Amino acid sequence: MGECMFIFRLLRRLVLIICIILGAIYAYDAYQSYQGTNRVSKAHTTVEQTIEKNEDTLSRWERIYRMLTFKEKVEIALYQRVSKDTWVKSDVIPDNAKRALIAIEDKRYYKHGAIDVLGVSRALYVNTVAGETVEGGSTITQQLVKNLFLSSKRTMTRKAEEAILAIEMEHYYSKDEILTMYLNTVYYGHNFYGIKEAAEGYFGTSPSRLTLGQCAMLAALPNAPSYLDPYTNYKGAKARQKLVLEQMVDQGMITQAEADYAYTQDLGLDN
Repeated sequence: MGECMFIFRLLRRLVLIICIILGAIYAYDAYQSYQGTNRVSKAHTTVEQTIEKNEDTLSRWERIYRMLTFKEKVEIALYQRVSKDTWVKSDVIPDNAKRALIAIEDKRYYKHGAIDVLGVSRALYVNTVAGETVEGGSTITQQLVKNLFLSSKRTMTRKAEEAILAIEMEHYYSKDEILTMYLNTVYYGHNFYGIKEAAEGYFGTSPSRLTLGQCAMLAALPNAPSYLDPYTNYKGAKARQKLVLEQMVDQGMITQAEADYAYTQDLGLDN
């Protein structure tokens, strides 16, 4: 009897913790929506429209089946967004591209699991004080599964599914593999998917030859690829690039001198 009560209390606490986690994530998501920071971050391209359409038609059993065959579904989803010809291996992607992404999107990336409750709480506070989005609340893993599988609907059900899929993602793949998948599939604007298309399209170079300044600029764009278009809103894009560099300095990834030089360096934008 005593053991049953112990298990019951343990399960009750576990359910409570899960509810608190999902509630915090949902609250942060709602705050972001209220602030308007996501109004231009969703890329309304054919790829996104297809994902949204497919997601809306999935039945409950199809969603469960996706969880049961998750790894297989990941492989399919990856190449629905990008072709194998544009895939860049991890060792070809510059360390600064990875650091810049982590600095601006998920500074505790290597210290937490699929979900970072502490990060959500901190981001909510920091962004409220700053009056702008300085830190992201969703982990890189959450963003990846959202990009690959989920619609942009803001419901508790969708956030719960995102959390479950993110946990599965970290079960099957290493942190470096997830980071590589993200950088190869994220939307950078101008119909550029992945770091290869973005490097070639914006700067006329290959990913391996990206400078620190270019890496910081690319890390700045996924937050709002249409609004931060460096061709039509160069000032806004540069401001976000500066924020990325500042975050990299704060986290000890680069020196202040390196950040200053990268910010003033010509990006070599292709027109």
